[in-house]
Amino acid sequence: MTRSSPTQVSWRPPCCCLAADPASKGTAPARAGPFPRSRRPRPSRGWKPLPKRPIMARNRILWLSWEPSVWGVELSVMLAMILLNGVFAGYEIALASVSLARLEALVRENRSGAKASLFMKRGMERSLAVVQLGVTLCGAIAAATGGAGAEKEIVPLLRGAGVSPVLVSPLAIALVVVPLTVVTIILGELVPKVFGLRNKEWVCLTLSPLMSWFAASVWPAVWILEKPVLLILRWSERRWRPGGKSQTRSEAAEIQELRAIAALARASQLIGAREENIIVNAVRLSSRPVRESMLPAEHISMLVADSTLEEALVAGHLDLHTRFPVTERAGDPQAIVGYANFKDIVACMRLAGHNPSLRSVIRPIPFVRDDLPLSTCLERMIREHTHIALVRDHAGKVVGMITLEDIIEELVGEIQDEYDRLPGHVTPSGSGWVVGGGVSLARLKELTGIALTTEPNAAPKTLNDWATAQLGRPVRGGDVLKRNDATVIVRSVRRQRIQEAQIHRTP
Repeated sequence: MTRSSPTQVSWRPPCCCLAADPASKGTAPARAGPFPRSRRPRPSRGWKPLPKRPIMARNRILWLSWEPSVWGVELSVMLAMILLNGVFAGYEIALASVSLARLEALVRENRSGAKASLFMKRGMERSLAVVQLGVTLCGAIAAATGGAGAEKEIVPLLRGAGVSPVLVSPLAIALVVVPLTVVTIILGELVPKVFGLRNKEWVCLTLSPLMSWFAASVWPAVWILEKPVLLILRWSERRWRPGGKSQTRSEAAEIQELRAIAALARASQLIGAREENIIVNAVRLSSRPVRESMLPAEHISMLVADSTLEEALVAGHLDLHTRFPVTERAGDPQAIVGYANFKDIVACMRLAGHNPSLRSVIRPIPFVRDDLPLSTCLERMIREHTHIALVRDHAGKVVGMITLEDIIEELVGEIQDEYDRLPGHVTPSGSGWVVGGGVSLARLKELTGIALTTEPNAAPKTLNDWATAQLGRPVRGGDVLKRNDATVIVRSVRRQRIQEAQIHRTP
């Protein structure tokens, strides 16, 4: 066996792990191998791994790659950014739709996350800046990742498919942007926002602590975004909404919006028709002054302070009210010193051994301004446990009277009791008849033979309507009307309408 020359190599590394050098001309022993002798590497260079090296295998080229594919990572990053964008979008719509009053109620209930939700709701400019910052960051990261993936993965595929070099880049970007846009709209916008609208309280309570923490961590950026917005809005409001037009929404628009909400609640069978009217009327209380609902001063039924209890009882019976203002001078509303309750008059007459004057049962009566909102007046009367109040103008003159019932009727509509429906009876009494104010003139003529009007189709249909038309003012207890051969004496009045009257023929 002959010795090998110094240039010959007796060791051969694995064929798949060597980099063959065509210039190598070693004289290794002739052994069977996959590579020819001319492609064996030089021993001085050692062996190196092949990132990509074609290998002939049954007339096919196989690529060996030691680099992991990053396309799956990029898809995961884009999907994560889209979902995170949806979190910000859903929180934005939930925070905007939930009411401040509801969040305050949740705080009183000590619900988890309620304080953070209330904090974010009270600073909507800051909250919107936080949400917009998060949405922008998510969109930028998703777009950058998609562009990098298109350049790295899709462009080579398009080139290998024979696409024109001019269309390779635009087509690669389109293949990423179009699916990314569709998925972003569905998963990043629509689905989260609809979910946020349907579950606004849960979304706010769950995400507000995280959003407040995120706002604190990026507060310099939030401040930079918030301040220009406030400055631009202030400048635009001064420029386009000068003077008294600085309100963003008119009262009429707010009432229309509230009506729409109430109508929707009624259509959903959450409330009824009466509840809908109460909701709409309630908002008007704060904009309507007392003067629009008060009883004018000339129509106030008053008792005289120096009257005896018997006289006050008779006078109170004529008007059928529970509370009567008491005046020092008959018929003068400027001299009112208080009010008397009809129950106090009756009780005092039963218990007192003598006949005291009306002053013994007088109660103090409150005063309100005529420009006071009805809502404020209602709160005051409920707080002070009073049912009537005198109305004064800016000069201190008594211009009317407001009752708790008047304000409640502004909310729920007309309230009537058994005395508000005018009776229609006709009862003989001595030489005349006692009749109700609601009896028709035709019925009265049929039963008594007295014709108060000669026109068959006259406008007044009832005794009360006829008396009001004859007087030219609301009727009062004790009024006397004469017509043809009859005399009508008003015995009792309820809300300026005849409750009962006495009719007899004039001799």
